[in-house]
Amino acid sequence: MDKNHDQHQSGNHYDKSRRTFLKYFLAGSAVMALETSGISRLTSMVSRAEAATAVQPYAASQALGKGFPQSVASGDPTPTGAMLWTRVDPSLETGLTNKEFSSEVIYWLENEAGNDASLEDGINQGKFIMFEISKKEDFSEVEMRGFSPIWKDHDHVVRVDLDGELASSQTYYYRFITKSGLVSKTARFKTLPAEGADVQSASIGYVSCQDYTNGYFNALGHMADEEMDFFLHLGDYIYESVGDAAYQGNIDGRQIKLPSGQSKAFTIGDYRKLYQTYRSDKDLQKLHEKHAMIGIWDDHEFANDTHYPAVAPDDNPDSDPARRLVANQVWFEYIPARVPYNPNGTFEDSVKIYRTITFGNLASIIMTDERLYRSAHPCGQGTLDRYLAGGCEDINLSSRTMLGKTQKEWFLNELKNAKGTWKIWGNEVQVTQLKALGRYLNLDAWDGYAYERQQIAQTVLDNGIKNFLALTGDFHTFEASYMQNEYKRGGEKFGVELMVGSVTSSNLRESLRNSMNSIPDVSSPIPMDAADELVKQLKGKFSSVTTFTAELLFKELQNIVKIENPWIDLFDSTTHGYAVLQLSKTKATWTAYSVDNIEKPEATKKLLWQCEVPNGEVKINVLKGSIL
Repeated sequence: MDKNHDQHQSGNHYDKSRRTFLKYFLAGSAVMALETSGISRLTSMVSRAEAATAVQPYAASQALGKGFPQSVASGDPTPTGAMLWTRVDPSLETGLTNKEFSSEVIYWLENEAGNDASLEDGINQGKFIMFEISKKEDFSEVEMRGFSPIWKDHDHVVRVDLDGELASSQTYYYRFITKSGLVSKTARFKTLPAEGADVQSASIGYVSCQDYTNGYFNALGHMADEEMDFFLHLGDYIYESVGDAAYQGNIDGRQIKLPSGQSKAFTIGDYRKLYQTYRSDKDLQKLHEKHAMIGIWDDHEFANDTHYPAVAPDDNPDSDPARRLVANQVWFEYIPARVPYNPNGTFEDSVKIYRTITFGNLASIIMTDERLYRSAHPCGQGTLDRYLAGGCEDINLSSRTMLGKTQKEWFLNELKNAKGTWKIWGNEVQVTQLKALGRYLNLDAWDGYAYERQQIAQTVLDNGIKNFLALTGDFHTFEASYMQNEYKRGGEKFGVELMVGSVTSSNLRESLRNSMNSIPDVSSPIPMDAADELVKQLKGKFSSVTTFTAELLFKELQNIVKIENPWIDLFDSTTHGYAVLQLSKTKATWTAYSVDNIEKPEATKKLLWQCEVPNGEVKINVLKGSIL
């Protein structure tokens, strides 16, 4: 590993270069005019400096939603605010370039000096957007009204940070209005309970792995209708690969053509095109309009199975920091996350996404980054070195890391100091060991980083940390299992892992089917070479006269998984959906939902499983659904 790896990781300049960050909108909304109820003048949200007083509010005059092709979104709620996001159609609004705000304006903002004409001019010229916040859906009473730039150099996105401005445990409605009268749809979010507040319950949804070209986001539409405080997105919000055009034609309207003409995203235009397209989906829009998101990335926001230093092993064995920087920037532009971003940083310190969210005294939610700092795969970069692999000694090397030294120390510290009843880990890849046919099914997960996994286990056990739950995505499989200090019968259990299946990305049964039919699959949980080998091995379990189907082979695989991995209680990789975690003082209730199809734009949902983890116990009680 690069000797500068950990030095780079900790070298974050977020607080050291305030002026640069303001200029590049990196504090959420860099240049902001704000009006709150009870305050008659517009003030700078960043500095509280006196600002333009001759600005008139914009008035909505056009059709609802016109000019906002990606609708709106909110994220990273706090007890006193949230991040707001939108994107304005560049053909309808010119927006503001970074260069239009001079160093003098930034200096004024930092030093709380007097009025500045260019801020007022920019608002009056319509290069800003107005946002409104209300506790009433019809905006009959407005709590807050303010202005934020439409950032032309950042794909015409708008980012507004309301932290510190609102009341706790409240539902707020918001909308955006341009000078020309464009008005977004109205959306809502909930602020979190006050810090340390005695909280009796919480409801958290979570999803991962949504390949736009592979199906409709029906699961997201159903999750939008849930009563939730917010939802977690555990990564693979987009897929960098759109596949061969010949295999994008099966589902109406789900094709994507990248500006570069390639089958994978490499340029800033490519990555932006992906987010623009995904955010045009009606169900994803509905989910964002109804609930705030706390999001992290996995690999496909950049490239499959990526590892340090900015390597995309399926595309290039060498580091590609320029591509990684582009992917980081576009993620930051489109995800409403309150995270530091430095456009002048290296690929590994331009964005720091790991962070903790506290929900009163009920829960601490620790979100980690398991891609940017991780070591390469332990046994080699070949497909069968990573998947369905025999393993190697390097799996247990102490020098290997998933989190990177700085993040690992932070994570263990957060665990030890968490005050909430429940300690929730927003975790990208599977923690518990997963073997099939005597082989590691996925060394891209924590199985490939066993030493560091053991350090986490020992920290939890040594410090008597109770109620530790890992919420996991990535493997396109619904699963409930026990995290153990050693993966053998009788190993000490220290927490429960609850994995959610994919929104649309291929599950294992579909991967086996595609392998048997020689159909390329860009979103399989295991590469197609590994799926081909798995099919071959599974067929060997049957007589030569057997009529093989994907269902038959998957059922055999499922039985093998349960036998070889006794810490796994529930395992289903045949469907798509989402999960909801309901927390109380006495228990955590996990409900997994599946949808009956992703091939049509409408689907029926059904309950897959409901499990309960009692307070103080490492135990999975299945309440509904069958144990397969």
